[in-house]
Amino acid sequence: MSEIIEAMPPASRFAITLDRIERFYLLLLRAAILVIATVVLIWAAWLAVSATVRIMRSPASVVEQPVSVVASELPAAIAPEAAKAAAKRTEGASLKAERAFYKRFVEQYHGLYQARFEPFRRAEDKRLNRDEFDDNFVQSGERLAALARGEGNFAKDRTDLEELLQVMTQASTLPETLARLNQYKNAVKKPVRRQVERFRPESRRGWDSLSTSCEGWYESPVGCAVTRQVSVPYTQTVTAMALPEGLLSHTQIFRGMQDRYFALLTERREREAASVSAKRADIAEGQIIGWGSLHLMLYVLAGFLVLMFFFLLIAIERHQRRVNVRG
Repeated sequence: MSEIIEAMPPASRFAITLDRIERFYLLLLRAAILVIATVVLIWAAWLAVSATVRIMRSPASVVEQPVSVVASELPAAIAPEAAKAAAKRTEGASLKAERAFYKRFVEQYHGLYQARFEPFRRAEDKRLNRDEFDDNFVQSGERLAALARGEGNFAKDRTDLEELLQVMTQASTLPETLARLNQYKNAVKKPVRRQVERFRPESRRGWDSLSTSCEGWYESPVGCAVTRQVSVPYTQTVTAMALPEGLLSHTQIFRGMQDRYFALLTERREREAASVSAKRADIAEGQIIGWGSLHLMLYVLAGFLVLMFFFLLIAIERHQRRVNVRG
């Protein structure tokens, strides 16, 4: 075959060489289009699957998980803080069940205080009865008033208080709690000197332009010389018997643990709410990206069809060449 080609005129040999190069180029182009088309098809399939997954996810599927506080976290309370829990209910609705719950809870909570904390009361400390305990630590009256105004959430408040009673019961038996209570009960008062600011009366003489108690008060300068009593501040050093600085009483320890419970609960709920909000935002953003991916997939499929059209043209060209060769 090579001898026949060499016997041909130079122009014919050049034409045959070009024909071979063209066939080789068409073969490479066909293979390249097949590879690109395969990649495009895989990309389109991936876009379709990922977009479908993103779109099918709903922000409502992410819900807040309940949070809790364990007993071992309460003894770390340092100082008491005021803590109030909110409650919510339809205005004008009956509060009979709520009133009964708060009454029962105060009795149980006061019982815990009497059994676990009051034994560490010092002789000079006041003994709290049920109503005084309620006003200081539960404020059931304020909670009921809030419910009557339609504020808060009673179911949530009830769950929080029931968990508070359980956690405080467990925390009251922890070694750290008992150590702090014993330290307060057995503490010895020591004389402490401190500076206090006080006031003493002094007589001061001066001119009063409004006074008419002297003769000729109306003549210039108008007024009279008067003597007034004024309070003059001074500092005095006093000595008093006091407990060691930084020592908390049994009621302060109780309040500090309760305040820490609500502080940790609020902090974790806010953190959980922020996490849920972020996840919902991610899902919503994913849905937007998913719809964009679907639109991109349509363009990719259009590109795939264009590649197939070129592949078809190449196939027709190759077929036409074979027909011409046979002819």
